[in-house]
Amino acid sequence: MLNDNFTYAFSNEAQNEIYDFIKELHQYELIQDARTLAADDCPTFIKEVEEIRNELENGKRIVIVRPFVDLHNKYTIQEQRTISWLLGNVLGDPLVQNEAGDKVICVFDRDRNNTMTKGARYHQTREGGTIHTDNVNVPYHWEYLVLSCISPAMSGGENILVNALTVYKILKEKHPDVIAILEKNFYWEQRGVADATYEAPIITYNKKGEPMFRHLRPYMESAHRKVGVPLTDEQMYAIDTLDSVIEHSDNQYRHTFKAGEILLTYDSQVLHGRTCFSDEMNAVTIFDFKKEHNKPLKRTMDRLWAMKRQKLCLV
Repeated sequence: MLNDNFTYAFSNEAQNEIYDFIKELHQYELIQDARTLAADDCPTFIKEVEEIRNELENGKRIVIVRPFVDLHNKYTIQEQRTISWLLGNVLGDPLVQNEAGDKVICVFDRDRNNTMTKGARYHQTREGGTIHTDNVNVPYHWEYLVLSCISPAMSGGENILVNALTVYKILKEKHPDVIAILEKNFYWEQRGVADATYEAPIITYNKKGEPMFRHLRPYMESAHRKVGVPLTDEQMYAIDTLDSVIEHSDNQYRHTFKAGEILLTYDSQVLHGRTCFSDEMNAVTIFDFKKEHNKPLKRTMDRLWAMKRQKLCLV
C-alpha cells in the first residue's frame, strides 16, 4: 500500500495572495474566462506551485492539495473553483477537452442510466472500476491532471491512485513479455474531442527513459470495434495482465476527496479511477445549484488538463 504522504498545504502567505487576487477579479461566467496570474502576481503562491511541479515530475507524481482556508468565509463556490484554474495555469497551458472548446470540465453523473458502453464519456457517469490515464482522447502528450473536488458524493466515489512506475517495475520483473506487447500500437478513440481514431502504444518512454502510460480500456476496445480491427488474443492477454496489476490493492492508494481538495498528478505516470457512487435523490447539478440552494449538490469535480510550457532558448 502506498504511503499516505501526498498532501500539500499552501502557506498562509500564498493563500492570502490568492484571496486578494480572486476578490479583485471582474465578474466571469465560465471559470476559464477568469484572468490568470501574471509573473509578478502572487509570487509566494507561484513559488509553491513550482515545489508541487518538482514533486509531480521527480517525486511521487501525486500531490493532494489541502483546502484553502478562507478566514473571511466569503468565497463563493465559483471563487473556490477558480483556485484550481489558477493553479493549473501556473503549471502549464490548459487544453481543450471537448468539441465545445471547454478547458474546464465538470465531472458529475449526467444520468443514472448512462454508461460508457452506451457511448458516454467516463466523467459523465457514476461508474467505477476503470483505472486509467486521462491522456487518451488526443494523440499528443501533455503532463498535468488537475482534479478539484467541489462536492463529494452522498455515498461512494472513493478515488483510486496507482503509481505507473510501480506497475512497470512489476511487469518488468514478472511479465516482460507483456511490456513488449504494450509497446506496440493500439487503436484509440478520440471520444468527445473528435470523431476520429488514432494509433499509439500503451507504454512509451520519455527522454529520461522512464515509462509513460496511455490507458483507458473502454475507449481502446471501442476504437478497435469502430475501425473493424478486433483486439488479438495476444493484445487481450497483455491488457488483462496490466489490469490485474493495476487493480491489486497492494499497488493502490485510495482517498475520498473532501470539498476544496485538489488532486494533481503527472498523468502519464499515475493511473487513477474511482469506485461507483450515488448522489442523493434530489441532488442537482452545479449549473442548477445556483438557483436551487435548498437542494444538495451532486458529486462534482472540476477537471483540467495542462501542457507544460516549453522554455525559450535564447540564441
